[in-house]
Amino acid sequence: MKIRGISSGARALLGFVFVVGSAGAASAQSEPAALFNARCSSCHTFGKGDKVGPDLKGVATRRPRTWLLSWIRSSGKMVKAADPTAAVLYQKYRRQRMPDFELPAERIAALVDYLAAGGPETDAERQLRAASTATPEEVRLGQQLFEGRIALASGAVACVSCHTVSSRGALGGSLGPDLAGAFAKYRDRGLHQYLQRVCFPRGPGVNERKALTESESLALRAFLRISDPGKRVPAARAEGIPAARPAR
Repeated sequence: MKIRGISSGARALLGFVFVVGSAGAASAQSEPAALFNARCSSCHTFGKGDKVGPDLKGVATRRPRTWLLSWIRSSGKMVKAADPTAAVLYQKYRRQRMPDFELPAERIAALVDYLAAGGPETDAERQLRAASTATPEEVRLGQQLFEGRIALASGAVACVSCHTVSSRGALGGSLGPDLAGAFAKYRDRGLHQYLQRVCFPRGPGVNERKALTESESLALRAFLRISDPGKRVPAARAEGIPAARPAR
């Protein structure tokens, strides 16, 4: 049977090729990240200090590219060849030999490019922690940040300067909207992006930095989640903050 000049068999084959091709493209795009997670992250961090091996943040500026390519392919060979840098690292990290990467040169090169571009850090930022996972302490921190009892790391003004949360009967500024229903409206990612836009007036030295750290964003989102007037009272009490007033 033919539909619009193409047989059903041909249409199925074209669909299969498209799906496989798309999957292959997606796989190739994320391959350095997958390689880092599978082969590197158990012994290395990216920006969080040394682990079994050194922190890999900035490694592409600390070491020449040709050295990195050789080291990743076979650190053991470089140690046996008495490479000075390899010998120092081998001794510093308790003579732990990094397993060889028996991979094509282009895959190792892609991994080095991924590290040079700060890929692990960028990927971690995309993996936003959900407000529903916040601890009672993090929820309380969110309330303190909102009310200005704890200052934001960036120096930005507290939310209460421009906003209120009517579900808590809290007094606050009227320059910005009531944030009682903000979490229900924006959810985690939307609210995180909203909170990164520093409100007017700006505090000193804020313009060139993010308005919030990741932990501050989580705490504020968690507090606003609990402050949702539609939030069940027992859940709010369980997280250590008086329940929001129900919507009227």
